[in-house]
Amino acid sequence: MKKLFLLTLLLALFAACEKTDPIADLESDVVLKSTADDGIKLVGEHFNLNIIGVADKTMKDDLAAGNVIFVDLFGKTIINLQEAPEGESFAVLDKNGTDEDGALFQLPDPGFEPYVTELPYGFDTETDYSVYARPLGKPMTGATITTMAELSELAYWIAETEDKKTVRLWENLIDEYGEALLISWGEFIPNPITFERLKGKQIFQNVTAELLSVVYEILVTYDSNADGVIDVFDETLTFHVRIPIFDELLEEEYWKYDNDGLKLLQLRFYPWGTDMTDEDIEDGWAAEE
Repeated sequence: MKKLFLLTLLLALFAACEKTDPIADLESDVVLKSTADDGIKLVGEHFNLNIIGVADKTMKDDLAAGNVIFVDLFGKTIINLQEAPEGESFAVLDKNGTDEDGALFQLPDPGFEPYVTELPYGFDTETDYSVYARPLGKPMTGATITTMAELSELAYWIAETEDKKTVRLWENLIDEYGEALLISWGEFIPNPITFERLKGKQIFQNVTAELLSVVYEILVTYDSNADGVIDVFDETLTFHVRIPIFDELLEEEYWKYDNDGLKLLQLRFYPWGTDMTDEDIEDGWAAEE
């Protein structure tokens, strides 16, 4: 009777641990096919990245197998991004995000063109691969990721050049407002994605736009009174430009990971595309119908 009682107790403890253990959650999904929030069934080959929150990182963590990145359980961590060289693909190059240098993750060029979100016509706005994410581990925790990047010198040059008709990015602006344009870059528009680990089964979210691109404002002054010159009497409009990470218009790309106790964020990278303009519609930056 005593052995039966101990066995029952151990089984109960194991079941309780399984509900909060992020690794147990991860393994249980290997058998079950997942469906993401966009209705796509997540099956087939993919790259899996586990971002693990730790209170105190140890040497044992450095020996962890698989594609993992360690971040602080609470507070901000930097995950630097590097474009995969030709012939290479996804890879964790530095798994320790808790030190001064941050982590380093390598991934391919997203594969779409920079474009003005209000005027996307004729531009390739679909990615070469898609990113899905779900939070696991202890319920009632969460984390936020924001993709960050600086504009390069080339970005400022294409805004300042007088021969704007030679710049692919400005083609639709010229078609709409003529060649006499004064363009300047405006503010960086953060597009964070927040994950909340609620009770029950967690659904994957399509986070391709948030993790593979950044958005900047541009201010465009055009010859609105048709007098042949750009002056203070002309109208200035605000547009948004979505730029893929690793594009020549950007530099110093990284993910800012702001953790609020989340022990595991699972990212999956699948070999099918996502149309970035879907995110523009949600954010209110899309073309008017």
